Amino acid sequence: MSIPLSNQESKQKSKPTSRQFYHSVWRWHFYAGLFVVPFLIILSVTGLIMLYQPVLEPQLYQDKYFVEVGDSKMTFESQKETLDLAYSGTIRKFIQGKTPNQSNQFIVKTSEGINLKVFTNPYTGQILGDVNLDNGLYALSNDIHGSLLIGDIGDRLMELAASFTILLAITGSYLWWPRSPAKKQTSNRFIQALKIRKQNGKRMFWRDLHSITGLASLVFLVFFSLSGLAWSGIWGGQFVQAWSSFPTDKRASNFNSNPVTDPDDIHANHKSLNTGVIETMPWNLELSPLPESGTNSGSKGIEQGVGIDLDSVSAFALKVGFTHFTVSLPSNDTGVYTISANTMSGDIQDATQDRTLHLDQYTGKVLADIGYVDYNLVAKSMAVGIALHQANYSLWNLILNTVACAMIILLSVSGLYIWWLRRPSQSRGLSAPPLPQNLGRWKNASILMLFLSLFFPLAAICLVSLIIIDAILVRFMPSIKRVYQ
Repeated sequence: MSIPLSNQESKQKSKPTSRQFYHSVWRWHFYAGLFVVPFLIILSVTGLIMLYQPVLEPQLYQDKYFVEVGDSKMTFESQKETLDLAYSGTIRKFIQGKTPNQSNQFIVKTSEGINLKVFTNPYTGQILGDVNLDNGLYALSNDIHGSLLIGDIGDRLMELAASFTILLAITGSYLWWPRSPAKKQTSNRFIQALKIRKQNGKRMFWRDLHSITGLASLVFLVFFSLSGLAWSGIWGGQFVQAWSSFPTDKRASNFNSNPVTDPDDIHANHKSLNTGVIETMPWNLELSPLPESGTNSGSKGIEQGVGIDLDSVSAFALKVGFTHFTVSLPSNDTGVYTISANTMSGDIQDATQDRTLHLDQYTGKVLADIGYVDYNLVAKSMAVGIALHQANYSLWNLILNTVACAMIILLSVSGLYIWWLRRPSQSRGLSAPPLPQNLGRWKNASILMLFLSLFFPLAAICLVSLIIIDAILVRFMPSIKRVYQ
């Protein structure tokens, strides 16, 4: 995003009205950028790690992920019984290998509360080893990506950074927009604005590089911010996710009037099926309550007389159209078998094929069958958006997200370097763009920023604080003014 070269406050008095507004927007862009840049770098680096973990992990643990193809396979229940003897804890999930030479995976929560991914040979039933899901590089990156390892405070900071990134993109676009004299053709002005000038000095080169990189990454900045906000505690958890969750009033048709667990009990909703820090259930179902086993409710499922276990549940999943899926096992006497195929857990690559099916653990009846078609418009948008955010849509998505992260890192570094080149060598303050002499224009820019931030509560609160600091404290307290300018 473009940043002017001059920082002479004395020149502000002679600037026309349009330039006053321009410098007001520039000042907001500067403050937002100074706050956001460290977060963008952190998010991009940790995002890249999480993007490539599913690609690299099978190569790092080939002895666990791959097996020699045999003549016959062991039953899933026999493999589960082997794990019961080897591990003290609860088997929570089962994932069948997608190809004949891949191992099966069980997610085990140990008695110490550790989530393990345990690998078994489908032909011999042998346990091949395990991976700690809570202490791996992915879990660490995920925790930094979401909360900076400091819990709710980190979550709020990340939410604020994502909100400010959208405001940064808007102000940066305004600053980049070419404003050459009217006598020049519009097309020529835009062509010139898309060039990186190497011959006009270091500052001009980095300014142009920052502008073009910002323009090229504009869509990615907004997209990653909006889709990332879906996981935030306030904007995502309290507003958008709550509005977009699968409604319990649909249970007459989708839950077959089956009693559901208390929606106020966090351990009784779909989110309880996630594996530690790794979210595997569809985002819009997380807050929805789970149905319960042990009633006469439900529609036709597994044939009567067939035992309800991991093998019959998996066979039923294939029968009703699932291909690659995860089976979550009942956690208690009223728990259900949950068959899920979604992009959140990497079962499938197309979010429009999301499907979650619940079976009574005693009768095998279908208690709920929820697909993408049942989501509301916002939930559908978020399902696709999150899949794109995580690069679930095959190789092209991974390449695109990699390029986007690299551009965002370059944008952030170039923005910091421009600020460093522009600031006076002896300055001990922020060297912010000067406060416009026409405070009416400053107020207009502030109103515009506040209007944009109404969609993001934390950003609105922060902007109000900045307006107070900038309009009152900076103007009337010289010591603070020296820091800010």
